[in-house]
Amino acid sequence: MADKLDHLLSDYFTGKLDVAIQLRQMELNYRHDTPDENIGGGRKQNDYNNVVESRMIHEQNDPELKRLRYQKSVINMMFNCLIKSHQDVLIDKYGNKKGWVTIGMDNHIDERTAREWRDDFKDGIKGYLYTTFDITTRFRTVYAPV
Repeated sequence: MADKLDHLLSDYFTGKLDVAIQLRQMELNYRHDTPDENIGGGRKQNDYNNVVESRMIHEQNDPELKRLRYQKSVINMMFNCLIKSHQDVLIDKYGNKKGWVTIGMDNHIDERTAREWRDDFKDGIKGYLYTTFDITTRFRTVYAPV
């Protein structure tokens, strides 16, 4: 049974994690704040219109964008430390969605060896990434009155 870490690795190797980062950046760029409804009659004293600076501040302070970038950087850093044969097994499993028997035959290793390499990689990144799974999705279920 696949866990959250398997889904995250699948998203990383298929490119969905990059798409999620870009989508979140677009959402932040085109966000619509509520307008200032101060009708006190006076003129606003500190009204600065720094579009680029405010966009950068929103991107740097967004917790979801931070979480996605952190997950990508941890996986990327650990994946680049692996040797080529271990990388090929992970790419075949998560990127190409191959079965363990096919992965073993393609890489000339035993099926159990391929699973051990995958488990070793997951154990290495597990401690860094399990704290980032608190926010699983932005879409919450809405309970409609019956």
